[in-house]
Amino acid sequence: MSFLLKMSIIVAITLTTLSVSAQRFPAISTEAPDRSEVNLPSDLSGKKSILFLAFTKEAEEMLENWYAPVYTMFIDKSGFNAMAYDCHVKLVMMFTGLGQSVSENIMDKIRSNVDEEMNNYLLFYQGDFKEHMQDLDLKKKDDAYVFVLDEEGKIIFHDSGRYSESKLEKIADLVEL
Repeated sequence: MSFLLKMSIIVAITLTTLSVSAQRFPAISTEAPDRSEVNLPSDLSGKKSILFLAFTKEAEEMLENWYAPVYTMFIDKSGFNAMAYDCHVKLVMMFTGLGQSVSENIMDKIRSNVDEEMNNYLLFYQGDFKEHMQDLDLKKKDDAYVFVLDEEGKIIFHDSGRYSESKLEKIADLVEL
């Protein structure tokens, strides 16, 4: 591959990331497992935040590889990382389109089975998200998405797909105290 082609690809990737990263995360109303309302991103202001979005079962399965490393790095307060990171971490289960019709049953099952400690990290969204998907450059509902927001709710990083150490390192660099 020629040098010019490589540089063009790097510029295109950078511009795509910057176009999403320069904006504020859309205001959405979510529900915690205890049925309390959590407004994103406003209720997370004051701290950097890591948001994971899952629209489908396939996306949720993709996120499963993230759980242990994210817990160890950002949530577990008993280790060394507790001194290095102070950020919000949220998994948002997205019920949009036809998924809304079965969302209450699924949310009730999740509520009854979720580990109590994880209640602070799980949110449910029900509603239309099509316009926001375009704004955020979300291409496929079957992908898992991760966003890092600054203290004001502006997107400073976003990615999609499966867990990788390089993605986690990038996120850690962005939310480090």
